[in-house]
Amino acid sequence: MSRAALGAILVAAVEIGGGFGAATASTVTLGSTTMVVDIEVEVARTTETVVAHLSIEDEALVIPLLHRGDGIYGVRTEVPRKDHVVVFEILGPNGELSTPITLTQLGADLAVAPDRAPEEEGLDESTTRWGWLGLALGAASLSVLAIWVLVGREENGPEAEEE
Repeated sequence: MSRAALGAILVAAVEIGGGFGAATASTVTLGSTTMVVDIEVEVARTTETVVAHLSIEDEALVIPLLHRGDGIYGVRTEVPRKDHVVVFEILGPNGELSTPITLTQLGADLAVAPDRAPEEEGLDESTTRWGWLGLALGAASLSVLAIWVLVGREENGPEAEEE
C-alpha cells in the first residue's frame, strides 16, 4: 500500500469514543437513489455482537457488523443515497453506544462515485442456466450407465461363472 493511500485512510478514520476506537466509511458504488458503503469500526474490548444504527429523517436501519479480525467490525451494505447518521452499539449486559456521526464525517463521499466500481464477479444468468442443465444431463447419464452395468452383472452373474 502506498504512503498516500495509507495517509488517506488515516485521515478518514474518526475516533468515536466509548468502547470504540477509529471508525471509517467509504463509498463503494453510487446509484441515482442508492449507494453501497463499507463501514468499519474498531472495538476496544472483546465482544460478540456489534451493530450499526443508520438513520435519516424518519427511517432507521439496524445492521449487524461482521468481525473482520483484530477487533475490527464492519459491513458492506446498500442504503438510500443520503448522509445517514450512524451510531455503533456493542450488544450485551455491558452494552455501549458510540457518539452519533454521519457517513460523510466517517469519510464516505456521496457526491462523486469512486474511479471505478468493482466488476461483479461470476457468470451471467444464461451461462449459469446452461451449466445447471449440463450438470443434470451428466448426472442422468451416469445413472443410466450405473443401471446398465448392474443389469449386465445380474444377467451374467453366477450362472455365467458355472458354465
